[in-house]
Amino acid sequence: MTKTIEREDKQVEYLKDIKSLIKEIEEDDLKVVAFMEDTTPPADVKPKVIRFKRTLHLLKAIAAEGKVQKGVAKIMFYSPSTGRSKGLTPTMMAGLQYIEPKTETKPHSHNMASIYLVVKGIGYSVIDGEKYYWEQGDIFVIPANAVHSHVNTGSEEAVLFDVTDSPLLENMGILEFKE
Repeated sequence: MTKTIEREDKQVEYLKDIKSLIKEIEEDDLKVVAFMEDTTPPADVKPKVIRFKRTLHLLKAIAAEGKVQKGVAKIMFYSPSTGRSKGLTPTMMAGLQYIEPKTETKPHSHNMASIYLVVKGIGYSVIDGEKYYWEQGDIFVIPANAVHSHVNTGSEEAVLFDVTDSPLLENMGILEFKE
């Protein structure tokens, strides 16, 4: 059995003799953290259950409004306990995308990688100019920076569940989206 390591924040103790050097570096928007292994870990992230039926109702309402794109809806989930990362965990975010029958999403790219599970429907995704066909139960991956779009070729709605590493990129300050 592995032993859990308890971390104690020792920043004040470690930095007391070098505060004047740190003050020479720090500014309003620039701070120094020394000895990362001895900093307080982030708050615990609690387990979650996302109710699909309730979420599907929301997705349909958003798609019907068409404010971003008619017949398409995308929602992401996050936990406030992850702070700046806005993820379900400090390194992962999950979401659902809804696509009405015979509808295509706008091509776009982002520097986060995405793993998709097809919850409902049939169609394909165009990833960097190549078609990848999918149906309910399939899993597909979109690499970071790949230009992609999704097409519902069926006569029923398509729902895609995705997990991304966007919180990790957000924490690094390098998250990008392009349309």
